[in-house]
This record gives sequence, structure tokens and C-alpha cells, in this order.
Amino acid sequence: MSLKSDRRELRELMAHAIRIELSTIPPYATAAYTIAEAGQYDSIAPMTVNAEPLEVIRQVMLEEMLHMTLAANILNALGGHVVLNCATAIPSYPCHILPSGKGPKAHLRRFTKAQVHAFREIERAPENFEKVRDGDCLKAETIGGFYYCVRKKLEALCRTYPSKEIFIGDPAWQIGPEHYWGGGGEVFPVTGERSAIRALKMIVEEGEGADLGGRAGDGDLIPGIEEEDIAHFFKFNEILLSRYYRPDDRIGLPPSGGDLIVDWSAVHRMKDDPKAEDYAYLPEVHAKMLDFDQLYTDFLLTLHEAFNGAPERLRDCAPMMMKLRYAASALVRIPVNEAGETAGPGWTFRG
Repeated sequence: MSLKSDRRELRELMAHAIRIELSTIPPYATAAYTIAEAGQYDSIAPMTVNAEPLEVIRQVMLEEMLHMTLAANILNALGGHVVLNCATAIPSYPCHILPSGKGPKAHLRRFTKAQVHAFREIERAPENFEKVRDGDCLKAETIGGFYYCVRKKLEALCRTYPSKEIFIGDPAWQIGPEHYWGGGGEVFPVTGERSAIRALKMIVEEGEGADLGGRAGDGDLIPGIEEEDIAHFFKFNEILLSRYYRPDDRIGLPPSGGDLIVDWSAVHRMKDDPKAEDYAYLPEVHAKMLDFDQLYTDFLLTLHEAFNGAPERLRDCAPMMMKLRYAASALVRIPVNEAGETAGPGWTFRG
């Protein structure tokens, strides 16, 4: 193997990483938008039914955006290019999360215990790394196992070649804190081995807490509250258990925080894995679903520009995400059959 081929392999893995992070966002968002009664979140006194689980899922969604951005920074630092402007690069649901085709599968479904349980499994840490000890990411059955392989390959490359020969990307393409709009964690430029490893560790710790020995806290402070945040696996589990974790709580033990009130009945009954093509017999619904897909396509094309030399374009994504939320929330209120099921967002690229 040469530096050129090793670097190409690592770029391909980071392209997979971006797709992994992107594939989680529509399912999480869809479940959140099907919550029927959600109000302004207030950590002291939530005023409206299901405001708390909605806020928990919103926090996870923002961090998945952060993880995708950090993965893009690594790919760009290696001299690669992010591709979000063609249908083959964008997940179509249902889909496998991992490039191996093993492990969790993502569906677009409403907010139910079963769907939150599926989210928790997506974020579950591997029991051990034996299956991927040889660094073959195609054997990975968890996101943590996949990133373990990426990290091993990056460390091996850095032991063999000088950093300046590995990280050959244009620094001007890096997304920094001045381009990002907040949420848990921190976005930072990737310029060498140290910052690349830091980015990989942050992605894993915020998702699974895998590097923290099963501790619930992920080491990051929640902006505005200045309390330690909780890893995604634990966030979904606290919805299922109707109780918040504290940072020092551990996996396998019950959460020790306050009540988290969930009403599983206050949910719009969206039909699973909706696609516009399935509603051609309902022209108005079909048109609204295509409108949503176009909004999503525009959002992805803007991300594509931001990750390929125009980092300032990332600021334009925040209002686009709000438009997606409003459009999705309207879709899940439209009945499509006598059983009372509703339409929903298909998250299909229409380029």
C-alpha cells in the first residue's frame, strides 16, 4: 500500500461516516415532528405535553449535524470532497445505517416506544471490538465499531507518514465555530492527527459514550445551562424509562434524575416510510410531499456548497431546517386513509 492508496481508503471511510450521520437525522426528525402536542421546553416546568421528549430528540438531531460537519472536516483535511448533490449519495428509507449492511436499520416512523427503542439501538455501543480488531469496517455492526476502524487506520497512517503529507486539504474549506449555529458539542477545524482524533472521539462519546466506560455524561457542557450533556444512547433510554439520567449514572443501571413526562398517545399516526410516489392518487398530498422533498434537496445542496469551499453557506441551513420542520409538521396532520393514518415527509433527494 502507498500513501496515495491509504489516504484514498481513509477518504472513502469518511464519506461513509458522513452518510452514517446523515442517515440518522431524518428518522429522528420525523419522529419528533409527529408529536401532536409539543410546547416551549422549560427545564423547570414543561408547560405542554411531550415538550420534554421533543427537546431531547432535538438535542440529538443538532449533535448529529455536528458529527456530520466534523466528519466533513476530516474528509476535507485529507484532500477529499463531500458529495451531497446526487441521489446515490443520499440515504433512501428504509436503509441500513452501516456500509456493512449489518446492524441497525433506519425507518421513517412516528414517535412510538418501538421507534425510540430502534433509535437507542442505533446509538448502542459495541460490547467489545473483537469483530473489528483487524480494522475491517465492513465487519462493523455498530457505529462505534465503524469509527474504531476509522481511528485505527488513521493512527496507522500517521505512524507511517508525516502529517503534512496526509492532511493536504485546503484549510479554507474547514468549518469553524464562526460558521456553526450552536447545539451541544463544538465544531473545530481539522488540521492534523490531533484534531482529527479529537473529532472522532467527540462523535463516539456524544453518540454512545463508548469511550467513557458506560458513563451517561459525554463530557460536553449544554450551551446556556452549563451542565454536562448526556450521550445519545442514554438520551433515548431516558425517554423510554420516563426519567432523566445524571452524568455519573452508568449503563445497565436505572437513571437517577427527575421525571421525564411522555404521553405516547399524543402522536399523529403517520404511515411508515412515506414516499410521494405512494400518494399519486391523492394529488394534493402528492404535491405537498414533493414540495417537502424539494426543500430537503435544497438543504442538501446548500450543505454540499458549505462542505466544498463555501463554509459561510452553513449559516443558511438553520432557517432551511425550520422550513423543513414546518412542512413536515403540516404533512403529518393530513389523513390519507380511513384508518386515520397520515402523510409524512419522505426525505427524498429530487436533484
